[in-house]
Amino acid sequence: MQNQFYAHEPAMSLDGTNLTLGLVVARYNWSVTGAVLALCQQELSHLGVADKAVHVVYVPGSYELPTIAQAMLTHQAHDALICIGCVMKGETRHDVVVEDTVARGIQRVSLDTGVPIILGVLCVENQQQAGQRIARGKEFAQAAVDVACTSRLLRHRR
Repeated sequence: MQNQFYAHEPAMSLDGTNLTLGLVVARYNWSVTGAVLALCQQELSHLGVADKAVHVVYVPGSYELPTIAQAMLTHQAHDALICIGCVMKGETRHDVVVEDTVARGIQRVSLDTGVPIILGVLCVENQQQAGQRIARGKEFAQAAVDVACTSRLLRHRR
């Protein structure tokens, strides 16, 4: 039998002290997005991000997330953003169009601005699946702090 060696998973930098984060949250499917937002804010506070350093704006639905993310980064400095939404499958392909457009739009804004953006859009089949994924809000917060710290570290190494 051949020995297999695995690298240890690198530790995340989860000290949110002195970070400024933006959250863009879709009101559509609020029972889900509001719960994700609450968990996200709770975790950000736990990670040391000051409440006054977390700027939350709301949009009608997930489709509007990239546009407002771009506007936030044009008018305010943030170390990272988290875009929170929930797209559920319907009787037509509308969900597929929205999911793809939002993901590409958020990625484009992030690449164009150089600011990390967490894609916190739940793409689900139904309300039950959405409910099972609400806890991802904590992971979105952790990922935002992690990439914000990494990005800041890389900027200071220049």
